[in-house]
Amino acid sequence: MIIDVRCRYTGGSSADYYRVHLKKAGRLHLIESLRVGTEKAFFKEIAAAGVTTAVSASGFNPGAKLGRYDLPDRRTSNDELADIQMKNPGKFIACGGIDVSNTFHNSIDEIKRCVQNSNITVFGIEPGRAPGCFPSDKSLFPVYKLLEELNCTVIIQTSGLKGGKYLSYAHPEHIEVINEEFPDLRIICAHGCYPFVREAMTVAMRRDNIWLSPGGYLWHLGHEDWIRAINKNFEGFRKKFLFGSAFPLTPVKFFVQNFLNLPWEKDVLPDLLYKNALSALNLNENPNFEQYLDKSDLT
Repeated sequence: MIIDVRCRYTGGSSADYYRVHLKKAGRLHLIESLRVGTEKAFFKEIAAAGVTTAVSASGFNPGAKLGRYDLPDRRTSNDELADIQMKNPGKFIACGGIDVSNTFHNSIDEIKRCVQNSNITVFGIEPGRAPGCFPSDKSLFPVYKLLEELNCTVIIQTSGLKGGKYLSYAHPEHIEVINEEFPDLRIICAHGCYPFVREAMTVAMRRDNIWLSPGGYLWHLGHEDWIRAINKNFEGFRKKFLFGSAFPLTPVKFFVQNFLNLPWEKDVLPDLLYKNALSALNLNENPNFEQYLDKSDLT
């Protein structure tokens, strides 16, 4: 079983953000489902890689100019993701994109709408792109408070390269501030607060309800630190790592194979590939997902 917490849906116009990017980079031919653009092609491609459940954190917020990166708007429809989730229970988790700048929608109203009308319980935000603040900015506290009250999980973009205006945006001290104020809010740090790898690991070790998912940054600076912290299980860190492929920015089958070939200690992989995600996403208590779990995998 593999729960991929960074596996974006490649069908329809909602995937144009990635389709345009990969076409410009000359890599579109590497992602068959993105090129074809159908629901069937998406599930076929991830199934061939061994991914059993995709968490589609695609985003819905304005873009930004961050350093030398000129990032366009993200406009993946939350309604479309909810529809895919409804039609593919157990195989697909919709991550509602929330514009915390309140440009494309009112963030509070959109969260309530997605929870009440679409059974979405996982949400993604990119505050460094719009409105251009740190994740710990107090203007975001009403969003965190609501998500905590609704028992939801938030995925926060924490990349030092493309997260915010300055590198300090990615420092995990911001995540620690959020956790201190909202201790019951489950927080997933997308990109693992790169390049503050050791600091992020230490924050996750010392606090509950914080998980790290470095995605492709697992192979960047700090690669050996990830492997060592997990294999040695420093302060229980093995339970704080989430598998995420960054699909479709990289071929998912290739990513999975490379991940499995890393020098992991015996019995580590079940935690990394799905058990930790069940906790981070609260899937064990989600009636729309629980019935599709293979209980034999959880022993």
